Amino acid sequence: MDGGESSGGPLKRRRKEPFASADRLSKLDDVALGHILSFLPAKQAARAAVLSPRWRYVFAAVHTVSLDEPEGTDNDDDNSRGGCDSPSDRRQRRHHRQPPIFPSAVSAAIIARQRRRGVAPLRALRVAMERYRGSDSTMVDQWVLYAVQQAATAPPISQAPPTEHLPPLHSSPSPTVDDVGSQSDDEDDDERDRRHEECIAPRLLCDPPEYIVPRLLFSCADLRSLSLSSCRLAPPRTVTLPSLVSLLLSHVPDASTDMERLVCGCPRLADLTLEVCKAVTTLTVLGGGRLRRLALRCCHNLATVTIDSSGLRTFEYRGAVPDNVSFLTMHGGTRSIAYCKVDLCGAEATSEAELTNLRHLLHLFVNAKHLHVESDRLGSGLHKDVTTRFASFSGLRHLEMRGCLPTSDTGTIDATRRVLEHAPNLEALSLAFHPQKSPLEHASGVCHEADYIPEEELDALHHLGYNPDSVLATPIAMIPCLRSKVKEINLVHYHGGTAQRALAKFLLCNAPAVDKLWFEFAKGPHFA
Repeated sequence: MDGGESSGGPLKRRRKEPFASADRLSKLDDVALGHILSFLPAKQAARAAVLSPRWRYVFAAVHTVSLDEPEGTDNDDDNSRGGCDSPSDRRQRRHHRQPPIFPSAVSAAIIARQRRRGVAPLRALRVAMERYRGSDSTMVDQWVLYAVQQAATAPPISQAPPTEHLPPLHSSPSPTVDDVGSQSDDEDDDERDRRHEECIAPRLLCDPPEYIVPRLLFSCADLRSLSLSSCRLAPPRTVTLPSLVSLLLSHVPDASTDMERLVCGCPRLADLTLEVCKAVTTLTVLGGGRLRRLALRCCHNLATVTIDSSGLRTFEYRGAVPDNVSFLTMHGGTRSIAYCKVDLCGAEATSEAELTNLRHLLHLFVNAKHLHVESDRLGSGLHKDVTTRFASFSGLRHLEMRGCLPTSDTGTIDATRRVLEHAPNLEALSLAFHPQKSPLEHASGVCHEADYIPEEELDALHHLGYNPDSVLATPIAMIPCLRSKVKEINLVHYHGGTAQRALAKFLLCNAPAVDKLWFEFAKGPHFA
């Protein structure tokens, strides 16, 4: 009896073991596995083929192909091989030359999807090339043609508008360019699934750009998202992109007329981003009130912008202080705008004309709930008196200010006080301290288009001036929002310099209602 029971018990348990250790992931169908692998770069997704015979052809079911060429890759390996440089040797090398590695990898990824029939249509093709040669144009045209053909077989496009998101506060300056193909990184999975087709042309780091976008791209009826970087548009007279919702143009040399012709051919356009488009001097986006987000970054020759703002939710501007108060004209009001970011390039605005134009720009967004102001010096001269009075930001709930705060600074507290006095309903205040620039950087006053600083370099740039013996004044200010409304204060890259300590003391001594305080300290040889 005992022996039988003991022998029977383990047998039952062993019958359950295969089910407990089964590979449930491999039991999913190809559509589900392809959707999972689509969130990985194509190179990593392709590696799944070596897991088992079940995974060998799963890559054919991915609906998103993303490939970035590593920096420093040299596609032309003629000069990297040994041997003499005689005419006969050069002819032999031309005869045995291998195709460029990265373009071949992109073509191989596309071919892999075609090996099996009945797979899901391609939703997104993202390719970023570090080195582009004129001989690559035919191959790139084939990639674009394939993406356009896949768009025609995609499911019907939902009429639901895109979901808006307020950009979060980052602990370090974010890259100006959204890493090639800037679809909002914080969008949820459902919104990503609704994007049925995205074609991102390769990032071509050549000057002037050699690649010209094929004209068939401007008549793709099912294209929903398009991001083009460092290539020439040369759009036809008639552009027909009835389904396009998101458009990003970066380092594109085409003139204003070409840009507006492209925008006019996109009746459903809701998200528009222009980055470093130096030939654009005017921009007009009117009709329908469909625009939800507009971002203008480092388009320094842009003089006038006219938009239909009746549905606008997010506005971002990066550049110098506008030269005139009529720089931005918004038809439809600004009540719908929830988020505004103004990032000023170059040195601090000091003249009365600059400060007046800056205030006129900020006053357009008095109804915004989240205001982000970034400048060379924290506060950007907002404490100075000019003829234009400061407007009341009655709808503001979250104020975010970024900039350098030198140890000897004496105006930032006044600038912060002035802004807070005109934000009676503010609930959250976030201050991010940039590292102090060297005298040479201040003298140049140059706007760097790609000024992203790696975290480790950012840590080393902080010039710490902590003096534990310094005596700090305690100014008392009866600011309504600080006394009763502000519940959250964030100080990022705080290192304890005299000016930073004075500002922190001013805020804490006048904000008794705060229930959340966040300090993120700057790394470096000295800590506060």
